Amino acid sequence: MARADVRGRLAALGAIVLLGISAPAGPLRIDDGAVADNGSIVDRFQFVGRWQHVTHKFDGRSNGTSTRSTRPGDVALFTFQGTRVRIYAVFGKSGGTALANLDGHAIAGRLDFYAPRTAPGRLVYESPRLPRGMHTLGLAVSLARRVRSHGYYVNIDGAEVDP
Repeated sequence: MARADVRGRLAALGAIVLLGISAPAGPLRIDDGAVADNGSIVDRFQFVGRWQHVTHKFDGRSNGTSTRSTRPGDVALFTFQGTRVRIYAVFGKSGGTALANLDGHAIAGRLDFYAPRTAPGRLVYESPRLPRGMHTLGLAVSLARRVRSHGYYVNIDGAEVDP
């Protein structure tokens, strides 16, 4: 390919970027601290109950934060627009379990937050491919845990959404 042709293509690409037109984006990463605070609930977490926002934990957590609860019935809702969602968590020796539902349909089994050592940024749930549009994932702290666990923590680190 001639230099002039390459320069022309790069210039055209630059013009597209300047106009705000871009190629389809990759997954969008959302921190647990992105909470609904202005009426907008898209790509945001809503924590119902007595959740604790943990800060200054730079052990691999997204932005050094996570949000956790041990109270059965506390709920974390994540409303998103996309085709797939992944939820990342902090696993640990006090990890408990959560019941989950996607768009009002129960997800089989419990999500398990236990690990023998603290392990931030671990994938705890990945949805199947979904129709493009608005979806809501709910996680409810349950009163169940592994025998080896010392607690019931459900500890959310963030989410990732495919467009």
